[in-house]
Amino acid sequence: VQRLLRVTNSLGTVSNSTIANASGIGLSVNRLLDLTTGSSVNLTNSSSSGALAGAVVTHFSQLGLTGSQLAGTGVDGVGLRLNAGAAQASASSIVGTVNGVAISAEEVYTEASLKLDSTQVVGQTGAAIRIAPLISRLPGSVVALDVSNGSSLTGGNGNMLEVTGGSSAVMNVSASSLSGNVQVESASAVTLNLDNSSMTGDVLAESGALADVLLDNNSVLTGHLENTRSVAINNGAQWAMIGNGNLAELTLNGGSVRFGDAAGFYTLSVANLSGNGTFIMDVDFGAGRTDFLDITGSATGSHSLLIGSTGTDPSADTSLHVVRAAAGDADFSLVGEAVDLGAWSYDLVKQGANDWYLDAQTRKVSPAAATVVALFNTAPTVWYGELTSLRTRMGELRHNGGQSGAWMRTYGNKFNVSDASGFGYRQTQQGFSLGADGKVPMGDGQWLAGVMAGQSSSDLSLDRGASGKVDSYYVGAYSTWLDSDTGYYFDGVLKFNRFNNKARVNLSDGIRTKGDYSNSGVGASLEFGRHIKLDNGYFVEPYSQLAGVVVEGKDYELDNGMRAENDLTRSLVGKLGATTGRNFDLGQGRTVQPYVRTAWVHEFAKNNEVQVNDNVFNNDLSGSRGELGIGIAASLSERFQVHADFEHSNGDKVEQPWGASVGIRYSW
Repeated sequence: VQRLLRVTNSLGTVSNSTIANASGIGLSVNRLLDLTTGSSVNLTNSSSSGALAGAVVTHFSQLGLTGSQLAGTGVDGVGLRLNAGAAQASASSIVGTVNGVAISAEEVYTEASLKLDSTQVVGQTGAAIRIAPLISRLPGSVVALDVSNGSSLTGGNGNMLEVTGGSSAVMNVSASSLSGNVQVESASAVTLNLDNSSMTGDVLAESGALADVLLDNNSVLTGHLENTRSVAINNGAQWAMIGNGNLAELTLNGGSVRFGDAAGFYTLSVANLSGNGTFIMDVDFGAGRTDFLDITGSATGSHSLLIGSTGTDPSADTSLHVVRAAAGDADFSLVGEAVDLGAWSYDLVKQGANDWYLDAQTRKVSPAAATVVALFNTAPTVWYGELTSLRTRMGELRHNGGQSGAWMRTYGNKFNVSDASGFGYRQTQQGFSLGADGKVPMGDGQWLAGVMAGQSSSDLSLDRGASGKVDSYYVGAYSTWLDSDTGYYFDGVLKFNRFNNKARVNLSDGIRTKGDYSNSGVGASLEFGRHIKLDNGYFVEPYSQLAGVVVEGKDYELDNGMRAENDLTRSLVGKLGATTGRNFDLGQGRTVQPYVRTAWVHEFAKNNEVQVNDNVFNNDLSGSRGELGIGIAASLSERFQVHADFEHSNGDKVEQPWGASVGIRYSW
């Protein structure tokens, strides 16, 4: 059709067709002025264009678009004009040289509606949708707008919606992502409701205008809210500020306000605050700058502050004012109970009636710093968990006369390091060792020399979800002397380790930071004791052990910028103990030996310093603890032996709730 298609007080369907009018309107859906019924037209897979408008719909009439296009092609063209009419569009496009959609009232009738489903609306030089009187003597419109399912509104002047001339609009947006401003002129009003949607743009209300905003179901609005009367943010929705803000009413119900990014600091002034929600902020202790929430009237409800963490330390330790309320009983707290800034965590403190500060005086060591220090100092407990004593490592060698052989052991340990050491953590270790040895042709054949290798994995658990992991790989050599006549024995071990270390930290703002490094260690153990036989197969075996390890220092960074370094980690442990048990001879080379072991253990090393962002920390594991163990060694034949061992130890700084080991040895 190359002219106007007019439908008056009728029903019409246009399918797979093109309507074009180079000088006027493409499609008119209207009524006779003295009637209260209109027309209804559906366009399917069709297009309508006109110099003035692609289509015009009057009151009591409606237009449906499915897979169709409307275009206003003239200098002042609009894609669709609703004169108090109604339109629904699905999978369609509406484009105008000036506005995509222009909505105005009739002299008597003011209500109009527009529903957009997966539809694109474009105003090439003006707003995507403009609501304004067609002529000055006409009243403003009352408009219901529904935008859903990925629909878009694009305005060439940056506005997706303009409301003027005393008009009012309720715009419901669902499952869509919009970009552009909402502009409300004096004496006009807008209610903007976003549901599971996003909008990048400003809501700009002139003096004398009314603007209300509701964000719901994880919606995000990024932009200014200027002269907005009320803002409600619910159910995971968020307003992301891009500058200072000023609101009359702010209600939060599980929503949040983000004060821009960390590069800028903004102030949000609110006359009245209510509900419960989260304010996402940043601070700079060194510069004394902070995002600031200023409630000039009444504040009620319970609210959280999520303040951005960083791996670098503040350059100054001064308290920062982050919230002020003129009146009300609102409560503010920190997400995660603290703010992690470098090596320190800071608390939120209420001062006076309604002022909240980040307090530098009550700072504590941050989980990231604690993890770094703990990881540097966990190597000794890893090393000792792999080592143990001669009996735990290879069982009862006397059952086979100290013959050459090969052995394997699997083990697990749990260590709890208390806060008294400087930094508490919990360590769980599991691993295996294997080795082989032979008789040395000296000392009447009572010397064994061997080599061993193994691997262990240790998981560290700290406060607030911080964790670490150490994968250890080791090789070593040992020499053992057994004197069958006197019962004396000696065992010496030299062990080399390679540690692969990983730190994982959940920071106060929910960000996860990590860092990896590898280092090496070397240590030795000397054990001396005597096996004393008693009547009826009983025996007692007093022993002493001295073991030490030195672990290479390392410099590394977490990916949030935290720096850590140490020189060496050292440990020197002495042990005095005794094993008591009984041998049961089962005949045919089979023997069972249950035993009980007690020991006193002392760590001598006191100074293992670590620098975190130039702060010096010391993890001191020195002190004593008692050890209790039980086990059994069984010779199943002259060549094959199995053994199992369980132990527990406790002290002021280190507790071992359990340690378990199972091993086998084959002799030849």
